[in-house]
Amino acid sequence: MNRDVSSDRVRQARMTVVIPVYNRAERVMSTLRSLEAQTLRPLDIVLVDNNSNDDTAVTLSRWQSQVATDDFRVKIVCEKTPGAAAARNRGLDEVITPLTMFFDSDDLMTPGHCKRVVEAFESHPEADIIGWDCMTVFPDGSTRKVIFADRDLLWNDVFQGAMATQRYVARTGIFREAGGWNAGCMGWNDIELGLRILLRKPRVVKLGGDITVNIIHTADSITGASFSAKSAVWEHTLDVMEESADRAGDIRLKRYLNFRRAILAGDYRREGATDRSHRLMAEVMKKEKKPCYRMLYRLAVRYRGASLPGISKLLRPLF
Repeated sequence: MNRDVSSDRVRQARMTVVIPVYNRAERVMSTLRSLEAQTLRPLDIVLVDNNSNDDTAVTLSRWQSQVATDDFRVKIVCEKTPGAAAARNRGLDEVITPLTMFFDSDDLMTPGHCKRVVEAFESHPEADIIGWDCMTVFPDGSTRKVIFADRDLLWNDVFQGAMATQRYVARTGIFREAGGWNAGCMGWNDIELGLRILLRKPRVVKLGGDITVNIIHTADSITGASFSAKSAVWEHTLDVMEESADRAGDIRLKRYLNFRRAILAGDYRREGATDRSHRLMAEVMKKEKKPCYRMLYRLAVRYRGASLPGISKLLRPLF
């Protein structure tokens, strides 16, 4: 009987990297080359073409034909439902390895990144999640270190995006048990999924050492330059997160989310969208009855509206 050697090798792979791609024909090759350079073998890659209308499909297929081997398995699938969350769910459906890393189509990892992560799970078999710090690179060449917080996790997810896509790897079962990505959330969907994962109380380990992921911030990144232009997107995700807090019976988390709404209202105010700011703050005040927290929310919207940084860190001790 013939033996399928390639399937044996696939079963030995520990991790899959899932990348949604939408109209990135001109940019995705840098990310793909950083995958190709990974020293970890075997390694699975799942690329999800999110119904691109440029040459993305051709670019992905060409790369696949050049690099795919039994030890570096590359699968390309298509997801027509718009949005990165739907594409990531489609990619998750294809994963057969115990670990899953979600990554973005314009970000970069150094050659030892994947091997470092797998070795960390071997050193910490109790861990459900391994996280790390990243470096954001802005269009003008400036950089900013972004921190993966392994303590005070819910707070740091809501206010610092600690569970942003590029900052961690989790056991594949954790993503599936949490329900996967919410395709109805068109922004902050990684923070929303992170919240559902954290409510399951996973065991989290943070890696130290050199930074091995660069987040390349571009003008057409999801957040973009304006919060008020996509107010419905951000507010819908916060509402979905509040539903999770309700199911968990977590009153403290509900206050975190109300505080996050107040900060968002401050962003609207800073951008000159005062009507939207007033409307959102009215919702915030309707949800909160305690005078002390109402005062903190008012302070947050004014502080953020004046373009002053660090309000979540400043008020953290009061929550």
